[in-house]
Amino acid sequence: MQISIIGTGAMATLFAARLADVADVAMIGSWTEALETIKQHGISIDGDSCCHQVHTASHPDDAPAADLALVLTKAYKTTKASEVAAKTIKPDGVALTLQNGLGNIEMLSEYVGRDRALQGVTMQGATLLGPGRIRTSGRGATHLGYVPIELAAPRDFGAEHRAYEISALFNSAGLKSHVTADIKGLVWGKVIINAAINPLTAILRVPNGALVESEETIELLQAAAWEAAAVAAAKGIPLPFSDPVERVKQVATLTATNHSSMLQDVLGQRPTEIDAINGKIVEQGQVLGVPTPVNALLTSLIRALEKNYAVADAQSAEKELQRQLRSIR
Repeated sequence: MQISIIGTGAMATLFAARLADVADVAMIGSWTEALETIKQHGISIDGDSCCHQVHTASHPDDAPAADLALVLTKAYKTTKASEVAAKTIKPDGVALTLQNGLGNIEMLSEYVGRDRALQGVTMQGATLLGPGRIRTSGRGATHLGYVPIELAAPRDFGAEHRAYEISALFNSAGLKSHVTADIKGLVWGKVIINAAINPLTAILRVPNGALVESEETIELLQAAAWEAAAVAAAKGIPLPFSDPVERVKQVATLTATNHSSMLQDVLGQRPTEIDAINGKIVEQGQVLGVPTPVNALLTSLIRALEKNYAVADAQSAEKELQRQLRSIR
């Protein structure tokens, strides 16, 4: 199978490395340094000396036509990634999004057609150490759904067959995978977990486990989770757990030393996925008449942090200038 992986971040790099053992893989992205490093040296996982070789391209025209386009960019890049997916897949190819947040499958479907768009949820974890270098932080399952979320027409057995085919390929690559007829609940389940954990860790600059160590953070975590679950309930979406708060606490505890992707983005002064996670919860809550004040606050705080990046850079530059001036005197 010929696979195009759209993205050059931690998860894109992880899936590219694993799938390169069982398929022909091309990574398509805009991070030139990463593409060049991977082209020259391959991908290194957990410091291994044997690197995984994949083809790289900065434009879909430079990559082989794909049977599968795997979208693993940040959610705010979904529009561009969907456009790339549409250009790279074969006429009978499919595109699969494993991105965080809400709204990705709808956008992907607009570009490739809903009969060729698949959605999944992955519990794999990885941290980007540098271009082409990652450290794994979890080996959870990847669930694939063959009915596009909220776009389902009559059951598409062609898409179902492709989902099983892709799942089998993932399993052969050591990426534990399952196929489900109802991906909605799993998508929302992960969104609830991310909505409760990610922004709080980013605002407080703490690893996941710190959120369950104080009453104050537990209260915020609980409120964010319950609000998100209420929106899911109003949409008639069954969740994969009975108690969202307990599930969020469990995940925070099991991943206690992990730095969430949103925390990593804030520390690196990069755009976050807040709009696709908490922002979407607030947006859909407004439509359904479900109050989401805590999620709205978290969204505003993260947006404020993002807008403050330039200010922080200027302050840092000013401090460095003053330090250099003092050293001259």
